[in-house]
Amino acid sequence: MELTSAFVLHHRPFRETSLLVDTLTRDYGRISLVARGMRQQKKRQANVFQLFQPLWLNWYGHGELVTLGQAEASDAGFRLQGQASLCGLYMNELLVRLLPLNEAEPAIYDAYQIALHELQQGGHEQIILRLFEKRLLHYIGYGLILTHEAESQTALDDDALYRYLPDSGPRRDLATKAEPVITGRSLRLLDEETGFDETSLKEIKTMMRTVINYYLGGKPLHSRELFAGLNQLKK
Repeated sequence: MELTSAFVLHHRPFRETSLLVDTLTRDYGRISLVARGMRQQKKRQANVFQLFQPLWLNWYGHGELVTLGQAEASDAGFRLQGQASLCGLYMNELLVRLLPLNEAEPAIYDAYQIALHELQQGGHEQIILRLFEKRLLHYIGYGLILTHEAESQTALDDDALYRYLPDSGPRRDLATKAEPVITGRSLRLLDEETGFDETSLKEIKTMMRTVINYYLGGKPLHSRELFAGLNQLKK
């Protein structure tokens, strides 16, 4: 097959000399492949599988696990440092956990590449992550409802409090409960993708965590543990 553009999302040792590699390709979606003998390759060749490195690659075989044919760098890798690198790892883990295999969605590839570019440029990390999460959920069929209440279809009120239910959408919060709520204003800002402030970003982050946990079946993300560990060190 012809070479296709791709990024490595994750890799791990496989048998004595090979790697199991999860990749995101623009034309074929998430592809899981075996890179045979890669751990024996010279360092320069093995480094082609660095994270955040744009690649050209192809493979052969059929099914959920195929075999790498050729891989080569297509451009300079994205240089993410410090907290930005953890953001990149978080996006990679989301893609591995939420994307089905072998289902092309070029818009997800493009959203990922845009997010990497913005992280490399020193953009606001929380905004970059929230917008990436929003777009990823949309493209895999779990788009958020951000303009009206889930059941009544009533337009959201900036000053009202809502409880966001992952399987249905926002519902106006009329009772005093301990669970987190989000204002209509924060939902509107997420819909418009602009005008964020510290309060809205905090509310949106909490809501997004609830939604993503729902689709992950409650299974934890390792990258979140890295974030938590780094924040502990900063205290």
